[in-house]
Amino acid sequence: MRYYRNIVRNYDIKESDLKELGSIWEQMSKYSNEFSTDMIAFVVKNFRLPETYSTEITDEYKVMLEKLYERVLSGKFNNDYVSFLIKFSEFNLSYSINQEMVNILISYARSWIHEKIFQNIPDDFRRKGILMTFHKMMDITGDIIISTYYEDIIKKYSKVFSLKNFIVDISERFSLFMHFILVAILIFLTIAATVFFGSDTLGLLSQNTEHVLITSLGSLLIIWVLVELLHTEIQIIKGGKFKISIFVGVALIAFVRDLLILTLKQETDNITTYFVLASIMVLGLIYWLIARQEQQGTRRSIK
Repeated sequence: MRYYRNIVRNYDIKESDLKELGSIWEQMSKYSNEFSTDMIAFVVKNFRLPETYSTEITDEYKVMLEKLYERVLSGKFNNDYVSFLIKFSEFNLSYSINQEMVNILISYARSWIHEKIFQNIPDDFRRKGILMTFHKMMDITGDIIISTYYEDIIKKYSKVFSLKNFIVDISERFSLFMHFILVAILIFLTIAATVFFGSDTLGLLSQNTEHVLITSLGSLLIIWVLVELLHTEIQIIKGGKFKISIFVGVALIAFVRDLLILTLKQETDNITTYFVLASIMVLGLIYWLIARQEQQGTRRSIK
């Protein structure tokens, strides 16, 4: 499966552009049924459809086209959109709708939607930006759909490719399943840590203020670490990159928490304290270098 972040690298498209495109959906949603009806009429008029094509398939295809129309104009480009386009291609393949027909269909859809956007957005500057983003979305849509056709052709002539594709698919499903388990565990741990934090804070109110403050800060750091790990897992599931800086940050927070605990122990020697301080400085420097490198990599991928 192709991840949307890998596709975006090939196209100059930004989140702000997608947001602007999605802002016109309320105006354009009224044309959804008209779009699918015109597309079906275009297909019936211009193509010699296979014998497997029936009225039931036409109705199903109409629903698929309405979903395509909505997804293109909603401005939400993610892995769900990529998965939908692959299913759309597989639907065409299952009823012998060939690549040439799909290419012509995409071209017609592009012209149809372009005209509707032109009619509904009066501001020239805004319309120009929206149309540029829309055409990029259509380019990406065509790229993904046609690549599915190529993969199908390769599968027919290459058993090795089919086996490789099967192994990759199983591995991705297993990996996604494990990420879901990790998310569930992190949610449970975050809730538990929050409950314990509240319980400990209430139980420590009778003690000195300094002890309560330091203990509470240590508990808050644990909750912060869990939330960061949960956020990272969610981003990975959505197709984001694995960030090493998060785990360096976890180690850094652990040492900061140790330092807070050491301040409560009167018998702790200076060597231990200096070791923890030195570790925090080293990890802080490593975290800054890695985070800076990751940020530069993100900027390059956007450009």
